Amino acid sequence: MAVSLECQNLGFTYQDHPVLNHISFKIHSGRFCAILGRNGSGKTTLLHCLNNILSPDAGKILVHGKNILTMDQKRIAQQISLVPQEHLDIFPYRVIDVVVMGRAPFLGLSQRPGKSDYKMAKDALNFLNAGTLALKNFNRISGGERQMSLLARALTQTTCVMLLDEPTNHLDFNNQYHLLAAMKSLCRSRGISIVASMHDPNMAALFADDLILIKEGRIMAQGDTNEVMTQKNISNLYDTPLGQVKINGHKKLFFPKTVLNGSIETMDRMDKKEEKNNGS
Repeated sequence: MAVSLECQNLGFTYQDHPVLNHISFKIHSGRFCAILGRNGSGKTTLLHCLNNILSPDAGKILVHGKNILTMDQKRIAQQISLVPQEHLDIFPYRVIDVVVMGRAPFLGLSQRPGKSDYKMAKDALNFLNAGTLALKNFNRISGGERQMSLLARALTQTTCVMLLDEPTNHLDFNNQYHLLAAMKSLCRSRGISIVASMHDPNMAALFADDLILIKEGRIMAQGDTNEVMTQKNISNLYDTPLGQVKINGHKKLFFPKTVLNGSIETMDRMDKKEEKNNGS
């Protein structure tokens, strides 16, 4: 399987404070990789380094073997797209016009998007079940709808690597699962590599092929999700004693032990009460 993105000994310092230290990993084509870590661990900084929004102090970032630190931003944008965590208001464009902006890296300086570009934008919205947003004002839709719109823009932009910063932020319960399932399907059908920073280890357990665990700016563990997602690793990552629950025979979900034990005790009491009532 081809390596689409490789990070070699990456380092980044902000105001004399080391944020990332000796970060190295490989992302293969068609794989969904989740980055997990506590707030302030360096997840967003890493994503911004991976498309050269932030310039690292050390190391290399390779896309299909070519160092992006030697590329201009337009060339990088043809290879890598980024969906940010926060959404700022922009000019009052229609959603379809925001989505088609993803084609900008492939257009000349004075060239306008054509019919084929708008078709790609519409297809991207439809893929995310968001086609009804096309003619709405981007500034007047909900945060979750903006997230879907920006994801559609990223789909029209890249054929190689997508970087997602907390992609399920602003989404309701159902759409969180729909989005991650769509992203995984995208990896499989188009061979796109997705690297997503995530808060919820259980979401990562359900959808990610690979994991990178970052703690205090260093990689604590990385590899196949089923191997890296252990009770010990996740407990160490979040500095919290966790318990695990198996689903589907092999998938594992994690919860703080205090919550998990409390839930089990509550359920036991409810079962005993129900048995007593049924007995009487």
